[in-house]
Amino acid sequence: MPNGPNSVGSCRKDYRSGVAERACRPFEGLEEAIMTKWLRSSLAIAVIVSIAPAIAQGTRVKLTFTPETKTPEFEAAATEYRSIWAAEGVRVVQVMERITGLKFPQKDIKIQVFEGTSTASLLFDRAGVPVGSRDPMRFRASYSAENKKGTLIHELGHRMNLNLRSRPADLDEHRLLFLYLYDLYVDLYGKEFADGQVAFGRTLKGRYDYDAAWTWALAMTREERAARFAAILKANGKSGSAASASDASRPTT
Repeated sequence: MPNGPNSVGSCRKDYRSGVAERACRPFEGLEEAIMTKWLRSSLAIAVIVSIAPAIAQGTRVKLTFTPETKTPEFEAAATEYRSIWAAEGVRVVQVMERITGLKFPQKDIKIQVFEGTSTASLLFDRAGVPVGSRDPMRFRASYSAENKKGTLIHELGHRMNLNLRSRPADLDEHRLLFLYLYDLYVDLYGKEFADGQVAFGRTLKGRYDYDAAWTWALAMTREERAARFAAILKANGKSGSAASASDASRPTT
């Protein structure tokens, strides 16, 4: 078919003005808009894909909770521990690392839920200093939800302390932990939660005097505890420093 002067086929050939050119290409602006939108969408997808691995790696510490036996009580307790860690795990590790100035030393921990004394399953040398651990850790099933949360953080603190092999002679494993555990509780969940965990700990009787250890730790200010812990970090050649109250993030209550 021959192209007339007003036909689409002859439009580019016969018209030279910008107005005529745009009139002959009525979809040009639409094409550009579609292309711009596509490019922006592609960029957004690329950004999401690039940060997704970082988000996935946020939970650097994987905890696997297994009931000792397949009883309803133990399975329900294991599920509750799993839920706590799924909701709180990333932040717990982040705040623990900030307060201690240390990196959590393990990435994959197995935990058995049973009815007995909770333990971090540490291995000690002849001097009584923890030099390693052997899974599973063991957590009591019958604790309340709040005490499950507090126990989980307490026992992970023992694993964190594996970073510190050089220790003052007057500090046992729990007194070392208590230099930052109360402040960790406060920064994570507020003073009411922290005081509740101390009160609960004072009721525990057996092989260790938790009551005396908490009295000793809380006789110091937060700054004094942080300074004492910072000296231990230095003795172990650690570059981090314990967080004082002024460094603390706003607690979540």
